[in-house]
Amino acid sequence: MVAMTISSTPPDPEIWANIDRRLRTGDEDRWLSSRYAQTEARHALIALYAFCWELARVRLIVTEPTLGAIRFQWWRDALSELDEGSPPRAHDVVLALVGMLEQSALTMADLSLIIDGYEAAFEQKDRSLEPEAAIARSATKLVAPSVDLGEDIDELAAEFAAGRRGDAPQVRAQRLRLPPEVLPALAHLRLRRLYARGASPRPLAKRLCVLKAVLSGKV
Repeated sequence: MVAMTISSTPPDPEIWANIDRRLRTGDEDRWLSSRYAQTEARHALIALYAFCWELARVRLIVTEPTLGAIRFQWWRDALSELDEGSPPRAHDVVLALVGMLEQSALTMADLSLIIDGYEAAFEQKDRSLEPEAAIARSATKLVAPSVDLGEDIDELAAEFAAGRRGDAPQVRAQRLRLPPEVLPALAHLRLRRLYARGASPRPLAKRLCVLKAVLSGKV
């Protein structure tokens, strides 16, 4: 847990609803998995995924390397200030991160690793460098900190990310069975099978796919 000396006020329901809506629009896949978490864990997942979406969309907003570097540094500075006990910046996702860090096993180092991955992908114009495995591991730590899925999670995250990018990945023949407690963080990885078919999955197909993962435990 992060050692904070400030008294943080949890985001009110309206702020959570706004973040939730943005995440659903920007990253519906992870949002779908988070629906199967209890309220506290869901808020933690939403905070993490909203943070990741803020970083992921830098490539959609700017193309100039200097402007991209400024945006990534903004998030590094926001985290450093929290770590030092300073009041959170006036940004709803930063405010959401405060509660997530105080109440979970996730650390500033985990979040910094995600920033580094997205910045490297942006600088090199190579989305395969985006920190998909780090995100999956961080999400797992939020819902089941004692579970270590090893290299399997890295491979699944890579297949999922490649499919979403349209790279038509080779998907392992057998589905991996996961512990029930990690499914709210990882059920969306089963969507890699839909993406591997080449066409953009329909919304209903996505929902049914994630539901099957939650019911069967297999991704």
